[in-house]
Amino acid sequence: MSALDFFTKWVEGEKTVPLHAEFEPLEPKKAKKKRPAAIGDRQRLDGFLRLYTKCAVVISILMVLVLLVGAVALPAFASPGNPTNNEVVRRYVGSAEEETGAENVIAGMILNYRGFDTFGESCVLFLAVCCVMLLLWATNDRLRGEAKATQTEAPRDMILANVAKLLLPCVLCFGICVLLNGHVSPGGGFSGGSILGAALILFAVSFGADSVRRFFTAKVFNAVRITGLMVYAVMFGVYIYQGANQIQSDLARYIVLVIDLAVGLVVMSTMYGFYSFYTKGEL
Repeated sequence: MSALDFFTKWVEGEKTVPLHAEFEPLEPKKAKKKRPAAIGDRQRLDGFLRLYTKCAVVISILMVLVLLVGAVALPAFASPGNPTNNEVVRRYVGSAEEETGAENVIAGMILNYRGFDTFGESCVLFLAVCCVMLLLWATNDRLRGEAKATQTEAPRDMILANVAKLLLPCVLCFGICVLLNGHVSPGGGFSGGSILGAALILFAVSFGADSVRRFFTAKVFNAVRITGLMVYAVMFGVYIYQGANQIQSDLARYIVLVIDLAVGLVVMSTMYGFYSFYTKGEL
């Protein structure tokens, strides 16, 4: 009889079991055998890491050499072959409105002639916000609750709040005006988006982040920045596949306006996202 059976019967009422009953010795638990390390996999991993390090060093050296060769091959500042003195500038200045539909030459260059570069800059802003979210966003509900319980929001400044009530409508109207008229006047997506982002930050500082969360939640934030980047990609794809010079001027003007709006949305959400994550750890 094992000790476990004895105590089970004793608890259930069978107390007639003699206390001196012989118990079967319990078999000692066998120690779990540790799985032998996969020596072959480890060796392959070490070999891959060594190869990866060598390849990374070689690629970096090649990139540095290419950049140095390109820098050396650039024409001198006052050289007749300098791009500032050839047909590129005349093409941009003379044909920007006809080919891009943008009366503002700078907007035509940034959003059309250099569209890939501007799209890359928007992607950099998008990825920067994603990295900040991964590093600072409190994804755990318990940690977020503890942070809110221990965090005390600074008291509002009545002077700042009253001044913000007067400034915010003006700042918002100015930002929207710069955003919508960037293709015909100085301004555009980056300038207008920066102004709108600054307006959101001013609203949060003056009236508290909870006031901004009532209409600019995390879902809205993600929808705005993702939609802005996707709209830019689609609109610029129209230029690529249809041919920028073959698009009518009126249609091109509207496409530039939509691209400006998309860039402005990405910049606005990026600015407020940085502020919100660095101050609160979440939206």
